[in-house]
Amino acid sequence: MREVIPAPVRGLDLHREYGHHQSPAIRAGGMVFCSGMVAIDPQSGERQHGTVTSEARRIFENLKLLLGSTGSSLDRLVQVHAMIYDRIEYDVLNRLYRQYVPTSPPARTVMSMQIEAGFRVMLEVIAAAETRQPAAMIYPRQVVEPGGWRRPGLPLSPAIRAGDFVFLSGMTATDPTTGAPVRGTVAAETRQILTNMGELLEAAGSSLAKVVKVNALIYSMLEYENMNSVYREFFPVDPPARTICGAGLIGGHKVEIECVARA
Repeated sequence: MREVIPAPVRGLDLHREYGHHQSPAIRAGGMVFCSGMVAIDPQSGERQHGTVTSEARRIFENLKLLLGSTGSSLDRLVQVHAMIYDRIEYDVLNRLYRQYVPTSPPARTVMSMQIEAGFRVMLEVIAAAETRQPAAMIYPRQVVEPGGWRRPGLPLSPAIRAGDFVFLSGMTATDPTTGAPVRGTVAAETRQILTNMGELLEAAGSSLAKVVKVNALIYSMLEYENMNSVYREFFPVDPPARTICGAGLIGGHKVEIECVARA
């Protein structure tokens, strides 16, 4: 079943306000998939440009309205894509972000991107849907955090298992035992990430063979084939759906990869 979620207040209908060809949110498969959201006055639809902090606060308040209208909430978020205009604002975003997801945060990927209309922040989220069925029918949300995988100080969980899916945070090349960065070529970082990804999926009760969607970020699209040559080793047949784009990555990494897999 696929259900369009209408805007709970007039200003959040960006199709009506600005002609964006999108629905505010879609409920399907026990999840609520929200369109990318920027800082908009929820009553008037007026754009509210400001600092990273003020824009992110407005977006989170609007997400509370939108998710609340579906019976879900911020504490049922399973995955967040956070887009900021400049990676130098990463810590600024994190300070505000922690106020809205203080415990058991969702899987998350942050990227430096050009955002429409000159905004500084855009958030795209997926949340586990609530149902009006008996408790046994409510889709559970479970943080998957095996020893050594937690990234200290960051408001994210390595993986979230919800319903039939596992959502992984964006992964960079790290030593799985110490958490220390592993620097190298695009090929070397890709191999380290996908190896770690396989281990984390196994800990969540899934596997690389069950991956349905991959988003991959690389620091330069000139490295596309260097990444692909390694990627094919891990997904040799019937590869998952995938998107690759060039982006400014946090911490000087060359590659970051996230995925969604069947549980």
